[in-house]
Amino acid sequence: MNPRLFRYSTGLFAPLLSNGPKLGFAGGATANYLNQFDVGSPISMTGAQAKYSNTGSWTAALYNRSYWDDNTKRFLGAIVQAKARNDYNNYLGGGPASVDTHLQLYYARYQQRIGDLPWYVGGSYVYSNIDPQAADDAANFIMTRYDIGNVYNGGLGLNVTYDTRNNVMNPKSGMHLEFAITSYNKAFAGDYDYWAYNAQASYFQLVSSKLTIAYNASWLATPDAPSSSQATLRRYRGYTTGENSAENSLVTQVEARYAFRPRWEAAVFGGVASLFDGDHKIGDQGNWYPMGGVGVRYVLDPKSQSLLRMDYAMGKSGNSGLYLAMGQPF
Repeated sequence: MNPRLFRYSTGLFAPLLSNGPKLGFAGGATANYLNQFDVGSPISMTGAQAKYSNTGSWTAALYNRSYWDDNTKRFLGAIVQAKARNDYNNYLGGGPASVDTHLQLYYARYQQRIGDLPWYVGGSYVYSNIDPQAADDAANFIMTRYDIGNVYNGGLGLNVTYDTRNNVMNPKSGMHLEFAITSYNKAFAGDYDYWAYNAQASYFQLVSSKLTIAYNASWLATPDAPSSSQATLRRYRGYTTGENSAENSLVTQVEARYAFRPRWEAAVFGGVASLFDGDHKIGDQGNWYPMGGVGVRYVLDPKSQSLLRMDYAMGKSGNSGLYLAMGQPF
């Protein structure tokens, strides 16, 4: 066998949990297969996970992230099914309300490296069905007011990535930029025609052999999108995704990661985010969402640097969350 064709493989199993005032306590597990297709490519991952909460919410997902051909080709795919029972404190600014949201998501992205440069260009397809259902009279009133209902979205995207991270699982140095422009269209099996624009930037600063500072900023714009598909706070700890939305979301985070043992890290993090559009002014303090928290990480597999992390984050207005999950938050 050519030694460059297959260098490494292993299986990883880990528990999952989350706890917050909106979704309650959720527990589950994840099973993953890691392999390296050649010595010039990062380690790839294929996995499945499932969680169930004491409020009747659940999620199930299959996913694959692959790198091959000396890291010149990349693929990302996911299939997600979920039901979330959210007891919101202030649903879309309308006060307490309970909403049951059913979600189906299918996503695939392929990218090709440009020569020897750390740039990757490719395309993606996303299909989703978001079906929020009012669980009380307050939610029914708010959803009727904002015309929120069952929505099918189908979109084709252009994706550009810049990646100089020293490790894709647990980076200590380098930069990771992602840009995506997605056209959602009835011709792609959706109900609406609109565009979505997404940009993310992460920078990793190795301060010492044990201390890394990670910076992250993201922006999502969804002009003309239906209400249930507008921008919300994604990958932002301390808040429940979907409780508030607007045409634009802006998220900034910083995290200090300190390795106090060979396979253990402690983390301190904070951030600020905003949801804004013509009706939600960016200068309005009520449209800003600060958060802060602490966490610990354990490296499950030193070769790939795959890790399990536990974070506790607090936001404003009683928002908080406890998370046990695989991988760094960014």
